[in-house]
Amino acid sequence: MQSNSNIIRYKSEDFPGIVEKALDIEEIQLSNGMHAVFYKTDKIPSVCLNTIYHVGAKDDGEKSGIAHLFEHLMFEGSPNVPHGKFDSILHNLGGESNAYTSWDVTSYYITVPSNSLEIAMWLDSDRLAGFGITKEMLEIQKGVVSEERNYIIENTPYGSVEDESSLRLFKNSGYRNSILGNISLLKKLTPDDIRNHYDKYYAPNNAVIALAGSFDIEQTKKLVEKYYGGIPVGKPFTRNEFNEYDIKEEIKDTIYDNIQLPAKFIYYRVPAQGTKDYYALQILSSILSKGESSLLNKKLVYDLSLANEVDTSVTGMEQTSIFGVSAISLKGRNLDIIGAAIDETMDEIHSGNIKDEEIEKVKNKIETRTAFKKSSIVTLAENLSFDKLIFGDAGRINTEIFNFLSITKQDIIEAANKYLNKNQRVVLDYLPK
Repeated sequence: MQSNSNIIRYKSEDFPGIVEKALDIEEIQLSNGMHAVFYKTDKIPSVCLNTIYHVGAKDDGEKSGIAHLFEHLMFEGSPNVPHGKFDSILHNLGGESNAYTSWDVTSYYITVPSNSLEIAMWLDSDRLAGFGITKEMLEIQKGVVSEERNYIIENTPYGSVEDESSLRLFKNSGYRNSILGNISLLKKLTPDDIRNHYDKYYAPNNAVIALAGSFDIEQTKKLVEKYYGGIPVGKPFTRNEFNEYDIKEEIKDTIYDNIQLPAKFIYYRVPAQGTKDYYALQILSSILSKGESSLLNKKLVYDLSLANEVDTSVTGMEQTSIFGVSAISLKGRNLDIIGAAIDETMDEIHSGNIKDEEIEKVKNKIETRTAFKKSSIVTLAENLSFDKLIFGDAGRINTEIFNFLSITKQDIIEAANKYLNKNQRVVLDYLPK
């Protein structure tokens, strides 16, 4: 197969104001629908190949945990790579690999010395080009995932909070699914289930590859054609639309866990990653909890001595996002009082009591963080492939900073008043068993 003529090039001069930070990116699309993105840097003699598939836990349906389980299986073997040899081949080359599954995507990376890039492409493309998973591999990885869930969720303090909150935030969409799955259901998955998942989602037109590091771009384009160009287009399928109920009154529950200190967790459903309100709420999250002088840290940890630690976060996703607030109490403190203190701080935000210098301080940190993200070839490759897959724009790695910097105080206040209200949230109190 030959790539089409739609070659996109992003040059640093296209982004005035951050010329020193902008990346020169090239992109091609193969005739089977696969996109490939390239960023060349010779700072280190290595290259990272990241392959991302548009399938995650929200697509599991009744096959609980299958997307994450399949992530594990992709390292087990492929038509031309025997069981257990994938990692050993990489290690012998001085390379490494890893992967992650979110609600929206499954992403795999391989890093190797630059002179071993072709072998990395062969390894990666072979597991896309043909199904090589056996029943034995499936049973082994079921056990691995079961142990992983026990470690991360069952045996970690507050480890179940992600699953518990998602079940209450979402009723109709796949975002209520546990990424690690329900073990009793996961153990019932058959080789046919795995094969159907592979046939549906693991196709070149449902994937993006990105390469970052030291390599020859023109030569690598030919390698992409060689190893990925002949893989057949996947069959079309219809994705589930996001259609969730409106949260109109506070959902509150108590969870008893193997913990020493009680904790309060508050969650709001907010707009999808990439929207204006998403960036406004990201900035607000930093104002609230990042650093000792942040609003919630100052109030709950230092002034009132209520919490051992406090944090906020925005989990960005393709069709929605989650704004979370967590506070681990000091021994003997009352969770209701902690909740009232959090609400007082949020009320201040709603009324517009945000200092301009707080916003500027966060924006300066975001600029620094953005520059740091560009220093790792793994992070670069992951971001380039993700942005192309989800947003259709690999050049966002150069322009997303403007989405943060353009946010005003009024934007933050309006987003908080629209989405972070008491009647729009899930509140979970974790208490010791």
